[in-house]
Amino acid sequence: MLRVSLISLLALGVVAQEPAKTATKAPAKAAAKVKAKAEAGAKAAPAPSADKSPVLARVGGEVITEEDFQAAFRLLGQQEQMQLLMFQGGKEEFVKRMAESKLLSVKAKRLGLDKTPSYIRGLDRAKDDLLAREFLTKEGEGLQKKLVVAEADVKAYYDKHPERFKQPDLVSVRHILVSVKQGEGQPGLTDEEAKARIAKVQDELKGGAKFEELAKTYSDDPGSKDNGGLYADGDPSKWVAEFGAAARNQPIGEVGAPVKTQFGYHLIKVEGRKPSRQVPFEEAKQGAEKMAQQERQATVWNELMDGLRKEIPFELVKPAAPKAQPAKAPEAKPATAPEAAKAPDAGKGGAQ
Repeated sequence: MLRVSLISLLALGVVAQEPAKTATKAPAKAAAKVKAKAEAGAKAAPAPSADKSPVLARVGGEVITEEDFQAAFRLLGQQEQMQLLMFQGGKEEFVKRMAESKLLSVKAKRLGLDKTPSYIRGLDRAKDDLLAREFLTKEGEGLQKKLVVAEADVKAYYDKHPERFKQPDLVSVRHILVSVKQGEGQPGLTDEEAKARIAKVQDELKGGAKFEELAKTYSDDPGSKDNGGLYADGDPSKWVAEFGAAARNQPIGEVGAPVKTQFGYHLIKVEGRKPSRQVPFEEAKQGAEKMAQQERQATVWNELMDGLRKEIPFELVKPAAPKAQPAKAPEAKPATAPEAAKAPDAGKGGAQ
């Protein structure tokens, strides 16, 4: 769990704001805006004097000071810090939560829970996390520079992973589902009742009714009913097999024969198809930038860990596999009288 929490810290806490991106001017402006707000927040909550930090709460003879608040504030992620600073009463609410935590802590001490082995282990664990945060904060500027992803890096990522930017065959369909009950005693239509309703819909279509309006009236699919039965630009390979096959093969603009799936009976109308294609870089840039940033974060993290492991002994010990217990020999049972009579040599050695 340490690695996960520190990766989050690396991405959010240490960086302080998103690395400046050179792909467009807009992200740089957004980063500058966030930085300005963070600086404004720092000014709004000045560091306490060395002589005496103002008391913000008293709990059981213990106090929570402005310095305590500042220390807790610095441990928050950037988004949490901004929320606390921007919302009226945010600081007061946060101090209240700190005081309530202190209230629980005081009660726990009175019960002697600070002497339990589980608490002592947890305290050591918390110290490790805090020290790790301190180290990452110290290294933050250097790490931030390594996290910068320029447009050239994004383009290189796009070129290196073309398969990740390939759009599959897409189909837009409208459908009307008449569901069938899933088992005896379950609510819903029987198979015959569902067929009869599908036939009724087909008759109304022949009479000139619009497919979209019939979908709103008769379809049992909540995901598309209110939209006239439409699923736009879907990947048919991800649909139920029978439905996907009809979407691929039915003539465009025509309502096909009823299709039976595990959900019931469908009337399907194919609206259009788009062949698979390689998404051009300009269209894929935003997604490619996000993927490139994630890859860069993983690379920076792994480089940091590799460097530390060369300096500090590091070993992950796998628990030894439990030893196989030897099979127990069956316990010898005393022979009963009839068994003794059948045993070899039974009766030998008696008086002659």
